[in-house]
Amino acid sequence: MDRAADISLLPENYVANFAKARGVTDSELEALLLALQNQSGAEIAQKLEISQAAVRKRLGESYRKFGIRGSGNKKLYNLRQQLWQEYEAFQSSQRQTQEDWGEAVDVEDFSGRQEEIEELEGWILGNNTQRCRLVAVLGIGGIGKTVLAAKIANRVKGDFEFLIWRSLRNAPKLGEILTQILRFLPGETDSDLLDNDNNKILRLIEILRNHRCLLILDNAESILRSGEGQTHGWAGEYELGYEDYGYFFKKVAEAAHNSSLLLTSREKPKEVAALEGKNLPVKVLQMPGVKLEEAREILAAKGFSCSDTHLAELVKRYSGNPLALKIVATTVYELFGNDIGQFLASIQQNAVYGHIRILLDQQFQRLSELEKTVMYLLAIQRKYISLAELQAKLGESISVMQILEAVESLLRRSLIEKDKNNSRFQQQSVVMEYVMTLINQQGIEDIQGEEKLDFFAKFPLKQGRSLEYIRQNQFRLMLEPVKSAETL
Repeated sequence: MDRAADISLLPENYVANFAKARGVTDSELEALLLALQNQSGAEIAQKLEISQAAVRKRLGESYRKFGIRGSGNKKLYNLRQQLWQEYEAFQSSQRQTQEDWGEAVDVEDFSGRQEEIEELEGWILGNNTQRCRLVAVLGIGGIGKTVLAAKIANRVKGDFEFLIWRSLRNAPKLGEILTQILRFLPGETDSDLLDNDNNKILRLIEILRNHRCLLILDNAESILRSGEGQTHGWAGEYELGYEDYGYFFKKVAEAAHNSSLLLTSREKPKEVAALEGKNLPVKVLQMPGVKLEEAREILAAKGFSCSDTHLAELVKRYSGNPLALKIVATTVYELFGNDIGQFLASIQQNAVYGHIRILLDQQFQRLSELEKTVMYLLAIQRKYISLAELQAKLGESISVMQILEAVESLLRRSLIEKDKNNSRFQQQSVVMEYVMTLINQQGIEDIQGEEKLDFFAKFPLKQGRSLEYIRQNQFRLMLEPVKSAETL
């Protein structure tokens, strides 16, 4: 049915108020309302006890004041269309988003990340062809995924009818999450919520079509499988019993609707990897470290300041990780009396400590044995390295495809990064220092244990063909600690 023909669905007082705001007089409005009810000029003239020429004059003035052009019935049709459009805009402006923020963090004091915010906003709002159904914010622990998701959700919420935030940190089953979402959204009864998960997904998709909704699922890595203890692992696979999350993500990404699902995760789910694309409705934001000025604001909020030189060194050593910088600010205040120079001197050989180490432990422990091997080699190299170079160092016992899979898996776990200009890979500074700490620890255990130098035989710590500055760093960070252990 043509919406413009069904003008009776519009409240009459809205049409009257809207017409008066355009300068339409009472006598003109009388004729206009009758015309909108599909009454002919003769019927209007008879009802108002005026001539048909007077009816045409009143309607003509109304069309002029509304800015309607055309002739005959076309004018009336165009006016109906305009009234509907204006009414929908009015309804949208009056609509208040229904919100359930769950365990979302407070972002009142949030600052920075403007580039990331603008990119996410474009993906989530966009126009009909650019708008994304599924957006994933990925990055290493502490990089600020959750707070960025909360910030962007606050910015765009006015464009949605419903917003719901849920954390997956405690690995809830999909059925539980779907029940919570459906209970919050319109149109569901308690008996419907007892249905199976597949039907819940289908009903949710239907609601996403009929209502513009923003769903946020935080900490999605909690439902993804660890590679710990496996020879070969693959990031993005699901824990046993959580595979239906993958089906859910796929349905949300592929079904036609105007809603959005926003995920945060340390690791990329396999469906996201398969469905993302430049011209596709699934996008991924890989969170970078903060810039110098953003780092300065983070430290200032902790009551801490330092010179540009010291700030640049901190950002480099900790790869611009916001949580690491906050931890450092607390340490410098509590242990070094805000003497940043003294702190930097104390971490020359190892900048990874406390909660920073715990965060990296959590991610490293999820790696398969092959992924750990690649991580050790990348840390020892201390520079970008190609797949071919990795293959040469690992030998023929590991196939090219296995190496490719391990590197891609590490990328999806946010533990390595790719050179923008070619297919070469390396670790962030803070990750590299963490892995070097593990290498030194293992090397010391080899020296002090019965199987002497077993680890060193597999991973020679000093690469003879490395550049001179790299060899010097290798000696300072790897061989000196081990040499000290030999004297114990």
